[in-house]
Amino acid sequence: MTSAAATTSMPPDWARTLTDPQAFQHEQEKLSHVWTFLGLARDVANDGDWFRATLATRSVFVQRFGSDLKAFENRCAHRFFPLRTADKGNGPIVCGFHHWRYGSQGRAVGIPMCKELFGVIPRELDARLKPVEIELCGSFIFGRFPSPDATESLAEFLAESFPILEAMSETTAVPQYLTREVRANWRLCYHTSVEDYHIVAIHPSTFGKGGYLKREAIGYLRFGIHNAYFTTSDPEALTKMAAECQAGNWVSVNYRVFHVFPNLAVAHFRSDAQYWFILVLQYSAVTTDRSVMRAWIYPAPFAANHVWHDRWTRPFTTLSRKLGVRYYVSKVLKEDNDACEQLQSVAHQVHEPPILGGLEERMAWFEEAYAKIVLPGTRKTSEP
Repeated sequence: MTSAAATTSMPPDWARTLTDPQAFQHEQEKLSHVWTFLGLARDVANDGDWFRATLATRSVFVQRFGSDLKAFENRCAHRFFPLRTADKGNGPIVCGFHHWRYGSQGRAVGIPMCKELFGVIPRELDARLKPVEIELCGSFIFGRFPSPDATESLAEFLAESFPILEAMSETTAVPQYLTREVRANWRLCYHTSVEDYHIVAIHPSTFGKGGYLKREAIGYLRFGIHNAYFTTSDPEALTKMAAECQAGNWVSVNYRVFHVFPNLAVAHFRSDAQYWFILVLQYSAVTTDRSVMRAWIYPAPFAANHVWHDRWTRPFTTLSRKLGVRYYVSKVLKEDNDACEQLQSVAHQVHEPPILGGLEERMAWFEEAYAKIVLPGTRKTSEP
């Protein structure tokens, strides 16, 4: 089998953003204009609900105003105090530093002593929050900072995966939520999620129990700048799944994971028998050597072939299954995170591209997409 390295070339300095603050800043500026997952619409179901998220290291928040969802950078236009200092809540946009109040369009509509201190009324001062463009794919909220070059709709960006993710996003259950700080660069974390060569060494009691995967038995698929892993080698599996999800008749059949550039993974997996779950996983950059992992777990919203006695036993097994899935997912992710922290410890020593094999193809594909969006101009910014 031909190695992925034979078809994809990573530059020798690919690891610079793992340690170089200037290169990292350039990277994040480029990524700030790419559609990025922010959160779930269920967390802003009621008027006034809001949640805080991160978009290319910048704190943002999404809020519901009646039937509309809006998003803004999380800093006051006056003295840049963070407007939202918790993960979620409900209420008007009021700055806790000087009580500036903002309306649904992000414009300052209430400023204490405005005429006396600034010489104008709030409308004339025209102070505004920096907007974030948002679009929905089902219950998944994506956002980006505006740019003249950022004209692609979310549906165009997600390509064939749009109806699939739209269907996977729907749930009536309250998702289980996991979060963890990882002392490693976000790309190292994401690399680990898109390659399948490490499972025996890193997950010996979970994924790795069955040994190394047989490359010819699984499908690696590309759609736009994204990719997917299916436990089927059918080259038409993605197209078929998209059509069936759009028609509302797809049935849970096997493990599938979608990796959406830059930092989102959505997995469909089985816990036991025929009980299927969705895992939504994101690694958000904080600094060159620190990331935040966020994960949501909920029952898959698709029909499945359950054992005959399921309708009688399910009420007694749901809680234990829920706890078991949370433990399993948390264990697997911690094993990945620990490995990434070890990689970060030697990142300053890396000055050549990795040697990638057949089970690491999707890491190479991710780096192709990354290079297309981020790398032009990266080297120039640090030249003397």
